[in-house]
Amino acid sequence: MLSHAELSSLEQALRDRTVLTVYVNGEATDVAARAQWKTELRNAFDEVEKSLDETVHRDEFSTARALALSELDAFTPGQDAPGWMGLISDGEVHHAGALPVPVTTGATWAKGANLAPCIRALKETHPVFIVVADSAQVRIHRYVNRNLTPVDSFTREANVDQPYHMSRPAPQGFSSGTRGRPGAEAAQRELRKATDVMLSAAVKRVEELAGEDGWVIVGGIPVVASDLHGRLSQRLAERSSVVAIDVHMSEAGLAAAAREHASRLRAAYDLSRIERVVSATAAGGTGAVGAEDIERALINGQVHELYLTSSYVNEHSAEVVGVLQRAFDEGATIEHVSGDAADRLDALGGIAARLRFTIAAGPADVAG
Repeated sequence: MLSHAELSSLEQALRDRTVLTVYVNGEATDVAARAQWKTELRNAFDEVEKSLDETVHRDEFSTARALALSELDAFTPGQDAPGWMGLISDGEVHHAGALPVPVTTGATWAKGANLAPCIRALKETHPVFIVVADSAQVRIHRYVNRNLTPVDSFTREANVDQPYHMSRPAPQGFSSGTRGRPGAEAAQRELRKATDVMLSAAVKRVEELAGEDGWVIVGGIPVVASDLHGRLSQRLAERSSVVAIDVHMSEAGLAAAAREHASRLRAAYDLSRIERVVSATAAGGTGAVGAEDIERALINGQVHELYLTSSYVNEHSAEVVGVLQRAFDEGATIEHVSGDAADRLDALGGIAARLRFTIAAGPADVAG
């Protein structure tokens, strides 16, 4: 899946070209229904072809259609590929590949790429870090685009006097001035100190890895996981959570936990952001809600983060193309929201933005 920056570059590169944009829904779990997208796509291609008048456009479209179908020969719908997107123009495939989220099967032939349906997939490009911790070891895995990869680990390094650890007797002939309970307590202090050093190092690494858009799921021994999570910075607090993960969980289990819990985290985070935007708008601050306010903010270069729902994209497909173009031009971050956040935003028009700055109302605005 393309990143936000890659989508922005591609949109700008294709803006003045006639582009065949293709989407395929690959989420069908019933084997008998997995070929349904072929029929739906053929119908979509036929509808596009019917709308073409000039022979030259028909020839260009025919070439693009053949290229799209050729790329789709390698597409296998299923859990690992719930969607697919292709962008073709001038006899060239600019992008073709699976999407990590399902999309509606369809095709458009128009100036510029139709990127609105794939905006919801951008969330999947944000990495999820699974941190599994006990008092002796911390393991960090990265989960992105449905792939789990180990990235780092930290091990407790304690300088413990082994002969007296936990009051065990010293070997014959060994002499020391510290025996029994005092020796055991000293050993425990050393172990706690080593665990503390290990957790501090692990937290620093997690902060580096997560950056500004990563999510963090912490599990393992509950008391250690809570300790580690409590050390994360405030900026990461909304994007992290402690969950029940066994220290011996398999990689498949870790991947499933990442998918499930990151989805919950994102949903809560989206809702909090939408509520903040709504509050800021009501207070005349750095928020805008509704198509009219968003258009004005885009013209003024104010938009920092743009939020859209699936309903808005589906109901305003023509307008969304222009909205995305201006947002990309401004370097704005574009986010798709779902769940409770989408319900909240749909009730307010389906589109909102966090602004970089506000503009004082002029006399005419105040009078009106």
